[in-house]
Amino acid sequence: MERTAEAKAFVERWKGIIAAVPEGKSNEQQDTQKFWIDLLESVLGVPSNEIAGFVDFERKVRGRRIDVFVSDHHFLCEQKSVGVDLDEPELRNKTFVTPFQQAMWYAQNLPYSERPRWVMTCNFETFRLYDLDDERPEEGFQEFSLEELPDHAYLLSFLTSQETSRLHKEQQLSVEAGTYVSKLYDALAKQYHHIDEDAEEQRSLNVLITRVIFMLYAEDAGLLQSHRAFGKYCQGDPRKLRGKLADLFGVVDTPYDQRDEYLDEDLAAFPYINGGLFSDSSIVIPQMTEEIAAVIAEASEGFDWREISGVIFGAVFEGTLNPETRHAGGMHYTSVENIDRCLRPLFLDDLWAELHAAEGERSEGKRKQLLGRLHDKIASITVGDPACGSGNFLTEAYRQLRTIENRIIEDELGDQTAIFDYLESPVRVTLDQFYGIEINDFAVSVAKTALWITEEQMLRKTQEILPHYDFDFLPLRSLSNLVEGNALTTDWAEVFPEDLTYLVGNPPFLGARNQSKEQKAELLTVFNGAKNAGNIDYCGAWYMKAARFTEGKRTRCALVSTNSICQGEQVANLWKPLHDMGLHIDFAHNTFRWDNEAAEKAHVFCIIIGFSREDVKKRLFVHDAPDLPERTILPSNINPYLVDAPDVFVWNRSRPLCDVPRMVIGSQPIDGGNYLFTDEEKNDFLRCEPGAARFFHPWIGSKEFLHGYRRWCLWLGDASFAELKELPLCRERINAVREYRLSSNRKQTKKAAETPQKLGMEVISSGASVVIPRHSSERRKYIPLGFIGSDDRCGDANLMIPNATLYHFGVLHSQFHNAWMRTVCGRLKSDYRYSSGVVYNNFVWPEPTEAQRAEIEGYAQAVLDARAAQHGVTLADLYDPDNEAFFPKLIAAHRELDFAVERAYGVTFSGDEGRIVGHLFKLYAEKTES
Repeated sequence: MERTAEAKAFVERWKGIIAAVPEGKSNEQQDTQKFWIDLLESVLGVPSNEIAGFVDFERKVRGRRIDVFVSDHHFLCEQKSVGVDLDEPELRNKTFVTPFQQAMWYAQNLPYSERPRWVMTCNFETFRLYDLDDERPEEGFQEFSLEELPDHAYLLSFLTSQETSRLHKEQQLSVEAGTYVSKLYDALAKQYHHIDEDAEEQRSLNVLITRVIFMLYAEDAGLLQSHRAFGKYCQGDPRKLRGKLADLFGVVDTPYDQRDEYLDEDLAAFPYINGGLFSDSSIVIPQMTEEIAAVIAEASEGFDWREISGVIFGAVFEGTLNPETRHAGGMHYTSVENIDRCLRPLFLDDLWAELHAAEGERSEGKRKQLLGRLHDKIASITVGDPACGSGNFLTEAYRQLRTIENRIIEDELGDQTAIFDYLESPVRVTLDQFYGIEINDFAVSVAKTALWITEEQMLRKTQEILPHYDFDFLPLRSLSNLVEGNALTTDWAEVFPEDLTYLVGNPPFLGARNQSKEQKAELLTVFNGAKNAGNIDYCGAWYMKAARFTEGKRTRCALVSTNSICQGEQVANLWKPLHDMGLHIDFAHNTFRWDNEAAEKAHVFCIIIGFSREDVKKRLFVHDAPDLPERTILPSNINPYLVDAPDVFVWNRSRPLCDVPRMVIGSQPIDGGNYLFTDEEKNDFLRCEPGAARFFHPWIGSKEFLHGYRRWCLWLGDASFAELKELPLCRERINAVREYRLSSNRKQTKKAAETPQKLGMEVISSGASVVIPRHSSERRKYIPLGFIGSDDRCGDANLMIPNATLYHFGVLHSQFHNAWMRTVCGRLKSDYRYSSGVVYNNFVWPEPTEAQRAEIEGYAQAVLDARAAQHGVTLADLYDPDNEAFFPKLIAAHRELDFAVERAYGVTFSGDEGRIVGHLFKLYAEKTES
């Protein structure tokens, strides 16, 4: 997306700053950081809350410092002061070098995995960009001035391009790896005789695939005796491959000193792998085919498994789990981006800030002391995941801690790598610090494999820093901290250490209505049969288990969850008990659309909640729409509705909190289709029985109300026997309704058969009523409301307020009420689900003066008039945000109505929805306390 205006503003801003700096007085370090943060945010659009994790300033390399380093996009910049000639050599370490030569020294001395493709030299007024993929980059650079930046910003687009990021490369590799896994799965599954119904065969297939993929990884990572050692071993007659694999799995699980001394050379050459991955000799290995052998050969020869992301490893295996099984368990694989949304505010942001502060310390003694303390800290951190699935959270947490550790090792050593030739390993962050519980045995196996892969990859990066040190990766550790079990029936204290530092994860996404009998029973057991516990989403049980486990501890938690636990009546049901146990929210992401790493992405509306008993600085990451990036606010409190407001709990209430008319649900016909008619059906009926005309009433369902459809209700509730005697077709309808209701198993429906002339559940107003649809798009700023008359019949897809006034319509149609609704209502996916019990009955109305009441009524009428002027336009079109430009008078009328209601509340928030919601929660707390 072009940001030309922002780029021009950046240029003018920095021209002024540069002009104001006295000659020779610029602060290169301080100005560099301001300059590049401004450029990244303003010109390239990097969100301000992501800057700290996006760019490194003063990145240390063998005792020297890179001015600007963006590792994920392969970029570094050597920044010079204003006026410095970019061609003039400077004395550096007793050698005269140009800025480009300085940048190249950094590039060549970074660990291989972090070496850049793009290098820049800059003096604030001139930019030079070098592409190191060019044969002679020092001659083919791109140069432009500060003033020319708006026209050349496209040259820097790689800094924000997804295609150039390391994460994108990992994702591409994982998708490619997934095709091999899928091919292998399909080919092997054909050879099992009862794969669809035999759980043991399914387990054997999953374990077999995991072993084969690990061996493919091991041969590419250099862990085996030679390149393609596994692929070559599998060559030959496919009929012998079954036995060869069984023999190989036994050998790699046997220590060297326990092996048969007469073992064939090709088997004896394989290392002792251990770790439990190959220990189960009971798995069923089917007969092999040429197709299976060809897939293994292709996967060995045609793909480099060495660079596959351990974090994304679980998603690669998603195709090997039955889709129905995944859904029944509520399993969703989490993307790296969303894992980091959990881990960064929980602890990673603080650790990186601590690292940068230590690296920026100019005193060598103080710097080493700070780095040593940080190393001690990360070596003592423990992380637990009580729904660890394929290990995504644990693997990313381990990878991040090891990345920080590698930086510490690099910072501490400088040029003195040789001193570690005879010392013990400086690596102190180990897999023993990570714990998990997972109900699916195959997922546990995948999680362990993902952790082993990531451990090897991080050791390889440490080896780049310490080329003289010999790190031993094999044999694997057993990873007994990852256990197979049901997290809701397992005592977490038996799995996690007493002093667990952080608890993270992604509990199953299952709504209250989608749980099996067993899952519902587990949920109720966890909540000890608490009030309304059966209406809580399945993931809510993990919150309660976390609350009990962390009692008396300093453990901090963060969970990805369905957004419904912070909406509607679930909030009070779940969060009031948690609040009473002393938990509070430390940080949160409100609703965003979450994609996983699988080829077939799961689109889920979710939230992230960090919580503990600790007193920490709070952060709220607000997504103004589910697909928009977050913006960060620093609230005084985050309540369970994920807004900056006091901790209050809005319970389902049967009557309004204030003195206003009651809201009821519309009529439910329960008629078997006998009383509702289209225009054509009504006309056909009246041609046969014209005497029934007075009994037809406009039917107002949600589609009729919002989209202008027309239907009719044959309402015979006030028809006398004498009238019905002359209306045989009406009597036929009555009898059909009676039979339909009697055939029901519901007691209430059978009771309604006693009055078949009436609607099954009937609400009829003698005057005008305000109608509100029960479901409405989240894109609308205002839920469309309207009036219906006493002759209309309102369906149960709507709620109605009989005998409501223009004043009631005005307040309910205001931003105040809609802001309240958006915060406390339930949702259907992301759409609003309005309810009288939670939204309407708990809404605190203003206490207006007569003049203020009249003002609200006046602007409410202006809204109705602006609508009426748009003949034939439906409410759905009028309130579609994409159509706002076509209805300026309606928008203006709503704006005046909003301000009138705001004045009635006695505040001047100028439409600030955050302040509006905070004020309404304050009024609610005061009202309910009194």
